[in-house]
Amino acid sequence: MISGVVKGRSILREVLIAVVIGMAAFTVFALSALQFQELESSRNGRGYVSDEVWYVGSARILLVKVFGLEPRMASGSYGYTVIYEGNLDLELLKDTAAAYGLELRSDYSKLKAFYVYGDRENVLRFMSEIQGSVKVVDAIPGWMLPDNEGINRYLNLEHPPLGKYLIALSIYALGDEPFTWRIPLILAGSLTVVLVYLSVRKLSGSTLIALTSAVLLVAEPLSRVMFSLALLDGFVAFTSMLSFYLAVHGRYKGALLAGILGGLFKLSGLFSLIPLALIYLRQWARRNPSTLFLAYNLLALAFTALVLYLALLTLISLPLISYLGTVRWIRDSLLNPLKWHTSVKCMGAGCPVSSSPWDWFLGANAFPVYLNPDVYAEGFTPFWSTVFISILVFAPLAFRDKKHGLLWLYLLGSWSGYVLLWLAGGRTQYSFYSIQLAPFVYMYLVYTVTYVVNKANISYLISLYRLAESRLKGVVIRVLTS
Repeated sequence: MISGVVKGRSILREVLIAVVIGMAAFTVFALSALQFQELESSRNGRGYVSDEVWYVGSARILLVKVFGLEPRMASGSYGYTVIYEGNLDLELLKDTAAAYGLELRSDYSKLKAFYVYGDRENVLRFMSEIQGSVKVVDAIPGWMLPDNEGINRYLNLEHPPLGKYLIALSIYALGDEPFTWRIPLILAGSLTVVLVYLSVRKLSGSTLIALTSAVLLVAEPLSRVMFSLALLDGFVAFTSMLSFYLAVHGRYKGALLAGILGGLFKLSGLFSLIPLALIYLRQWARRNPSTLFLAYNLLALAFTALVLYLALLTLISLPLISYLGTVRWIRDSLLNPLKWHTSVKCMGAGCPVSSSPWDWFLGANAFPVYLNPDVYAEGFTPFWSTVFISILVFAPLAFRDKKHGLLWLYLLGSWSGYVLLWLAGGRTQYSFYSIQLAPFVYMYLVYTVTYVVNKANISYLISLYRLAESRLKGVVIRVLTS
């Protein structure tokens, strides 16, 4: 009975620590999101930061045009982005808006549009009055649209819809403004940090080591940027971490489902299936090492995962299929994205700074998220570079320490997905993709420093590399003297 009470208290303590960590992470990411909102407000910007123009813009269009719902605005206020054709008497329009006590914003250059906002009833009266003088093509309620051509029709079909659904849900339920766009990602980031703590606690048995990993992830510059903006990659980081957490507990089927779930946010979410496939291969090899047996099982696993992924993607896309039609959905959401992901989208002057997957560990070609003040999507380079060297130098230890091996597999396996994509032609990758790797970088760093770097392992590595060196010398000598 006493042992049961002690165990219960221990579990309660771990739950409380996890809750506190989650709340602390939420606070840090939320404050960062508010800082971006204040920066945009101070310069009279539209509120969007970086690729939020595409993801938030398409989430709002999904909400309005696909689901037929209106974004919630602040109490008593309302707004419309009005897209028009032909010429516009801007002074008359401003006078009309002023007569209704409304604000009008017309500083659009790529999109023929203006934004009007104020009291809901007056906005609706204004919209009714201008019908005779303005050739209105489209009118999107909610926060002002970004200044991008065709943004009022853009659905971001190159990526699966689940992430945009969550952003749209937040806009609908909590309000259409920059901070509320970001709440789903703030939550995803907070849960990612909690999963890091729980995973390392399971691996190491140490609360201190688990806390260190979680704190480092929260303090990481890349995390504070990516978990405070409405970009899809934060969701991918969460599902990848969920997959790892389940794998740590030996629940590989659950880990597989988590990886498939990640693919419903962005195709790169499927990269966490690579380490899982290797884990399954190792298990099968212990039962039957024959090449035919392993190949059959690997193909069966890949086929099952593909069928399940396509079934779930189709299920969550039913509203889009109803809106677009089946043929267009297959073309624009299944076939075209494969070409898009394996092609060069934009290179040279005027294009965003792209990077290769190895650049992320070297701090090279970081993506500029915001300018003046300059904010880049990059990790703390000394730590990332150290980990990059470590995964190469300590590779043999992945077969010696099962826990280290699992971390090594997830980090290297997920990263290899981006390398394969790069080799397939997808050269326009960006440093903010690396948020998927950030949890594994810090778990690997802390675990390696505390458990892997010891006298026995170092001696083992030295002897192994000396043996490899002597064999290599022998091969070279035989080649040169033959």
